[in-house]
Amino acid sequence: MIGITYTRKDIIRKVSNQLDLGNKEVKIILDEILDTMTGIFLEKHSILRLELRNFGVFEIKPTKANPKARNPRTNEIIYVPPHRKIQFKAGKILRKELKKEYQINK
Repeated sequence: MIGITYTRKDIIRKVSNQLDLGNKEVKIILDEILDTMTGIFLEKHSILRLELRNFGVFEIKPTKANPKARNPRTNEIIYVPPHRKIQFKAGKILRKELKKEYQINK
């Protein structure tokens, strides 16, 4: 199954066309938004939520240590320390749209 990948440049181009702004201006805005979000995610809280209404929620959660994890390539038993992970939950509108039946474009 072949999918499509959008990049930062694609987002900049689409927003630039929709708002009738220059690519440089939109790039600066997008970079600032992403830098701010990254800064929020890196704050030292064990549980953190970033809620974007009508889009979704990013949540940072702690994980437990796993002293008996296995490397599948070498079968070596390794210790995985506790860390934090990020999870995204789509908002109501986005979830509703994704559940609709669609036709696959070939």
